Amino acid sequence: MFSLTARSRDAAESAINFYLADLDTSKSIYDTHTRLKTRALVVDGKTLTFILDLRSKLIRPFLKLAKSCASVLCCRSTPLQKAYLVKVVKEELRLCTLAIGDGANDVSMIQMADVGVGISGQEGMQAVMAADFTLSRFRYLEPLLLAHGYWCYDRLSRMILYFFYKNAAFVFLIFWYQLYCGFSGSVMMDQMYLMLYNLIFTSLPPLAIGVYDKRVPEDFLLQNCYLYKHGRLGLAYKPHDFWIVLSDSLYQSLVVFFIALFAYAESDVGIWEFGATITATCLYTNLVHGALEIRSWTVLHALSITISLGSFYAFSVIYNATCVNCFGLPSTYWVIFRCLGSLVHWLVILISTLVAVLPRLLFTAIKNSLFPDDSATVLLQRKKNRSRESPIMGLRIKL
Repeated sequence: MFSLTARSRDAAESAINFYLADLDTSKSIYDTHTRLKTRALVVDGKTLTFILDLRSKLIRPFLKLAKSCASVLCCRSTPLQKAYLVKVVKEELRLCTLAIGDGANDVSMIQMADVGVGISGQEGMQAVMAADFTLSRFRYLEPLLLAHGYWCYDRLSRMILYFFYKNAAFVFLIFWYQLYCGFSGSVMMDQMYLMLYNLIFTSLPPLAIGVYDKRVPEDFLLQNCYLYKHGRLGLAYKPHDFWIVLSDSLYQSLVVFFIALFAYAESDVGIWEFGATITATCLYTNLVHGALEIRSWTVLHALSITISLGSFYAFSVIYNATCVNCFGLPSTYWVIFRCLGSLVHWLVILISTLVAVLPRLLFTAIKNSLFPDDSATVLLQRKKNRSRESPIMGLRIKL
């Protein structure tokens, strides 16, 4: 354990340099990872006064020493020192910081951190009112970080990627049509479909993924704490994930557009019927793709997909049956009914959806089988353990 209890600037500098020299010496003798597990740093408020002074130029050496320790304990520090220490870590190390406090002297530190957690207790509610998250007991901190923190980051990452995917796939369809209309700007889809596709037809599945989906159960996250690095290191949303999603949307748009184009090549189908078929096919493809992204199915996930599909057909039937010339838009009267009664329409939807999502399904299967990440490994091990467990061992009787 390293202890910094200097009473002057020179003494603080000498102590820091001594410990850094000791670290350099120990690196050549011991394994660095093993040493990190047993090393801690204790610094008092008086020493922090010298270290945090910009004129002392001790901030960077102190942070270098702190990075080499498993934990750093600052005792007898003032509220301003706590806040300034968080600020220094944010700016110098460029890390995402979390501050936890239960009293009024922790308010400035909580406000300075990227994420603040307030504990309601005997010291008042000032920390709670200044925090982003509020807990009634310290013991709830573990599930907040290891479970809800993991879920929140993973949900948002996959929801954003799904938003990129479905929007790009829909826009690519319009682009491919421009190749056949001389880039005149005309579209084969009804204007109402263009406005409502993101607003209503495909709005619920991303929300269900971003709010209710759980990639790993809570008990597994608490038992396997190393899974927390999934969010801490930003492994759920890498630059290559965006390009994979964009490539997937490009491929699926090609499949949806050109299968429909070849299916109607020798027919006298109108532009609006062709556009309605492509819109429906794109919707089915997006929903099936979203279903593959869901990790923990619930009633809300199933309802989000069902309502999305039902809202499309409900709107189309009402709109095409009642609106002959509405809002100054070209008439699409009775188009959806001709599509629903056409065998080609349903075959295009079925074949296009299967061909479009097949690469994503194969990619997911190969990745989870040959190159599984930590979460996939934990879930696969859980399934193996369940399969090995005998029926008698798996039986639980509650008296």
